[in-house]
Amino acid sequence: AGPGLNAAQILGGKAKAVFLFNNEPEFDSAYGTAGINASEMIVSLSPFKANMAVADVLLPIAPFTETSGSFVNAEGLLQSFHAVVKPLGDTRPAWKVLRVLANVLGLQGFDFDSTEDVLKAIELNRERLSNASEVTIHSVATNSINTLTHGLKSVKIYDLDGLVRRSASLQRTADAKRGSSLAEEALA
Repeated sequence: AGPGLNAAQILGGKAKAVFLFNNEPEFDSAYGTAGINASEMIVSLSPFKANMAVADVLLPIAPFTETSGSFVNAEGLLQSFHAVVKPLGDTRPAWKVLRVLANVLGLQGFDFDSTEDVLKAIELNRERLSNASEVTIHSVATNSINTLTHGLKSVKIYDLDGLVRRSASLQRTADAKRGSSLAEEALA
């Protein structure tokens, strides 16, 4: 199938279909929603009523606090975590929603029953996945840097993701109130 599109290409309108996974381009991208509106289909996976103006389908998922999982930190170390609380109502962890979608589409490699199973599969394929850090970032950066920096705008400290954007207590802090001026200074 060849290489896929990078974020600049997707948000710039080159993708036929877009999955927005815990992402709100209106707030999280210098491109906004203009580019993805050119897509034929937009599916939004979010714990919030997000992307309602652009999405054809909204699939509710639990926030990361309501599921177990793992991630690779900035030092390249694998870190795992447990759910803090059970998912609200009928929401499901994102990995389960993706597993069901993959099964419905007949895709292979998504037959996991738990995040522990996913982690085991990653461990078994660690050597094959170890080259992920060698992705050619330079060409993507070189081709996209002007486009990406052109639309930069200042962002308040607690507007960086959907969870903190919706936290009333964080929005009332002194940092949040003076956040715009700090962001503008950083861009200057």
